[in-house]
Amino acid sequence: MSESRFDDQLEAMVRARDDGLIGGVGLSNVSLHQLRRALASTEVVCVQNSYSVGARSSAPVLAECARHGIPFVPWAPLGSRGTLDARPIRRVAARHGATAAQVALAWLLAQGPNVLLIPGTASRAHLAENLAAGQLTLTGPDLAELDTVPTGS
Repeated sequence: MSESRFDDQLEAMVRARDDGLIGGVGLSNVSLHQLRRALASTEVVCVQNSYSVGARSSAPVLAECARHGIPFVPWAPLGSRGTLDARPIRRVAARHGATAAQVALAWLLAQGPNVLLIPGTASRAHLAENLAAGQLTLTGPDLAELDTVPTGS
C-alpha cells in the first residue's frame, strides 16, 4: 500500500474515532514502518497481522506493539496448512501430551502478554481444546525447538 493511501485511511479512522463512530484506531496487515507512522500521529488500540509459529515475518511489528503496550492479534494463528505437521511441533506436542494446535497456540501466548488469540472454534470440544492451550507451559527448550519450524510451513 502506498504511503499516501495508508495516510488517507489512517486519517479516515482518526476522524471516525474523533466523531464517535468507532472506539479506537486498530490496524491490520501493517508493516513496522506503517505502525510507526501511525503511532507518530495517533494512539493505536490494537494490531492484527498474520503471525504464527510458521509465519514469523511480523515479529518486528509484535515487538513494537509490546514496547507500546498495544494488543497484538495474530491472524491465522495456526499458520498455513502444513504448519501443524512440522516435526518440531509434533515432537513438543508429544512431550506434553497435547495437540499440535495447542502447541502452536501456546507458542503464540509465550510471545508476550500483549498477544490476544482468537482461534476459530467449530464445536464445544474444539473450544475446550483451544482453551487448554492457555494452560500449556512451554519450556525454554520447547520454545527453542519451535523456533526451528520452517517459515512458510
